[in-house]
Amino acid sequence: MKVHNKTLSIKSNDFLEFKDISSEVETAVKESGVKNGSVLIYSMHTTQAICINEKEKGFFEDFKDLLKKIIPKDSYYRHNDLSIRTENLVCQSGASDCLNGHSHCTHLLMRNSETIPIIEGKLMLGTWQRVFAIELDCSRQRKIIIQVMGE
Repeated sequence: MKVHNKTLSIKSNDFLEFKDISSEVETAVKESGVKNGSVLIYSMHTTQAICINEKEKGFFEDFKDLLKKIIPKDSYYRHNDLSIRTENLVCQSGASDCLNGHSHCTHLLMRNSETIPIIEGKLMLGTWQRVFAIELDCSRQRKIIIQVMGE
């Protein structure tokens, strides 16, 4: 069995930005030489999701509206309360990029990875399906692992 690993580095620009990474996944599959197997697309971040869906502006806006209703940014999050939060502090006290409780809660409703079958060297995505990296926080540098496995 062949295993091919590739790390994709991307920079997000905004909260709930959908970055289409389908072509990068297809390239990794071609580079691997795998004809039959699967590809795993995995985010190394707790505030970035990987998702397969349709590339359509109306859907992106609908999704943003839905999240605003169920996980509003301006709600109280203990994660943001630096008077009680003591774990995993990586920035200066009070810095806004630490105050992302809504981002972590959103991630719990989403996925860190997707797995797609490869048949005869082709990524088995449906007609309208695309692979997205979705930013759940502010603009950040992100790493995504693409692992292709098979024969």
